[in-house]
Amino acid sequence: MKVAKKRLGDPPVEQVEGIQEEQHIRISGQIIERLDQPAEQTDGHEVRVTVIQGGRSKNGFAYDEQALHSIARMIEGAQAYADHARGDNEQAARSVRDVVGFYHAAHYVPASGTATERVDATLHIFTAAEWLWSIIKEACDLGRPELIGLSIDIFGQWQQNASTQARDVTEIVQLNSCDIVTRPSAGGTFRRILHDEFPTLQQHEETTISASSERGTAMHTQRPQTQAHATTAEADAEQVEQQSLHGQIQEQQQQLAQQRDEIAHLLNETRLQKAQLTLKSRLGDTDLPTAVLDTISQRFKGRIFEDEELEHEIATAKAMLAQLTRDGQIRGNGYEKCVTEGMISEAEKVQGAFDAMLGLDIDRTRLGNIHGFTSIREAYARVTGDSSVANGLRDTSHLGMIRVAESAPLERITEADTTTASFSYLLGTSMNKRLLKDYQAWPAEWQRFCTIAPIRDFKQQTRVRLGAFGSLPVVAEDTPYSAVTLTDSASTYVPQKRGSLVTISRETILNDDLQAIKQIPTKLAVSAAYTLAEFVYSFLSSNPTIYDSSALFTTGAPHNNLGTSTLSTAALQTGITAMREQTNYAGKRIGLRPRFLVIPSELEWQSVTITHSAGVPGSPNNDINPMLGYVTPVVAPQLSNTTQWFLVGDPREIDTIEVGFVGGQVNPALFIQDQPLFGLNFTQDAITFKCRHEYGGCVVDYRGIYRGI
Repeated sequence: MKVAKKRLGDPPVEQVEGIQEEQHIRISGQIIERLDQPAEQTDGHEVRVTVIQGGRSKNGFAYDEQALHSIARMIEGAQAYADHARGDNEQAARSVRDVVGFYHAAHYVPASGTATERVDATLHIFTAAEWLWSIIKEACDLGRPELIGLSIDIFGQWQQNASTQARDVTEIVQLNSCDIVTRPSAGGTFRRILHDEFPTLQQHEETTISASSERGTAMHTQRPQTQAHATTAEADAEQVEQQSLHGQIQEQQQQLAQQRDEIAHLLNETRLQKAQLTLKSRLGDTDLPTAVLDTISQRFKGRIFEDEELEHEIATAKAMLAQLTRDGQIRGNGYEKCVTEGMISEAEKVQGAFDAMLGLDIDRTRLGNIHGFTSIREAYARVTGDSSVANGLRDTSHLGMIRVAESAPLERITEADTTTASFSYLLGTSMNKRLLKDYQAWPAEWQRFCTIAPIRDFKQQTRVRLGAFGSLPVVAEDTPYSAVTLTDSASTYVPQKRGSLVTISRETILNDDLQAIKQIPTKLAVSAAYTLAEFVYSFLSSNPTIYDSSALFTTGAPHNNLGTSTLSTAALQTGITAMREQTNYAGKRIGLRPRFLVIPSELEWQSVTITHSAGVPGSPNNDINPMLGYVTPVVAPQLSNTTQWFLVGDPREIDTIEVGFVGGQVNPALFIQDQPLFGLNFTQDAITFKCRHEYGGCVVDYRGIYRGI
């Protein structure tokens, strides 16, 4: 601000326009170019900088909005160094002489117009780094801030983008520093100087105003003395000078207004960013459907709002969804209809009646007091609406059907698309549940000592048994290590498909033979479970030839796992010792301990006596029984030899028998042929059910199995 001064020897002038007697010119406000500038001038220097710009850098790394937000959080309070560390070893501890300042007031700036998104911050330069400040100030004064710049040093993760050939930064783990360099690659630059060691604008204004006040007072004092000597030309010059002074004051006021607008704009940007971050975080914590979240997000996107407004919107959406859930209704069997969570469709009720008919447990807390069908004929008529079958049925009110008069024919009226296939599907679903329940209830003791593995297809399966190293040899000084090789062997097996077909004829439905139909899944479950148990125990009873072309059990070499005595305490101890003496390919004893005693039904009580008695059975000396709890008896009804017994190791310690199920389907599956124009359903009026079980297996290692006789 310039101030008109009274020149020595000038004649007195009239009162200057705009400056009244005893009047001081005051300019309220202060130019502040950063959000956190304190009232008093701080030491050091500050400059507004762009830390990094979004998009692809010169080094090929691409930074998106998420990466820039992470950098904005991490740059707050970070140290600024002169130049990057010269090597990775220096990154952990930089010299204190390299520290030139720190960053604060950092925030993310979204893209607008042609400007890309970026991260801005305020860089405080220490007074000790005057050499650096002189470079920054001179570069900015000359309009050449690009001569120096900023470069971030981070730890992060990236992935190659096949379409843009850029390395997209997916996560930033740590910000090491943001250093001042000469050749930045990610858009780090200096924007404008906020303040330095020169007097503040407020101090400058006070000095100027004081000078103007003194001049006005002097003019007022000298006016009576010089008034007679003033000339018209000098008065005109004084008036022009005062007009220039007023013009400068107005210019200063305009600059103050512009800077206030800039500060208000920055504040709005900060509040907008905070609001959008709050919106994203809060919506991410709710369990509302995606469509509702999108609606709320669009309503608050791009504007400033209070937290209470957002919470009210979320609460309103939840209340509306709860009301829709209570008011929703589904009618008809509705297999293909989308049912609101918490609602019960007609199809679920009918399925529950089928389940109850076959003796399955149903969730009555959800389905209510649903009664099962009392006959297969009633179930068929309820689903298909076949009047020829439904004649004679009257009381079906427990399933939602209306009680009609005795003389009126009973016909089903429904808006749902139901056919014989619907009946097949419903009955098949309940039968499949019954099949799985009975199958899983059947004893499967073989699973305790076998390994169960999922296999992908019916191709030959190979299980490699890798050899072992012997003792490590001593290596003398200055001599090479000796090379050793491993031998191996492989067990193979091919999975097979097992199953059967079961048909339900129209005559069975008309005859209302419910007991026959209810027995089908139970019979199939028992058949599947027993067949699988026979398959597993046949490896023990048949003494098959295994992977090394020898019988599984041999009294001597190569397996040494076949005894000659019937079941007794002494015979068990002999078998245990034989398993302890089993060796690996290198001839080293591996010290296996048997965990299970597999016996036929005829030896069950003898095995219990041997393994549960406190004293040795049959001993007159009351000796302690060393076999007490040593092994666990497993009774196998499928073993037909009444004298054979087996010791088997824990599958967690050694592989013995592997059973592989195709597709990992351990349970048998029940399938339905329900197309009315194909198969037996068309030619013989019969619904066909198919039970299928696919598996295979083999002996993987003989050392974990011992046969007593």
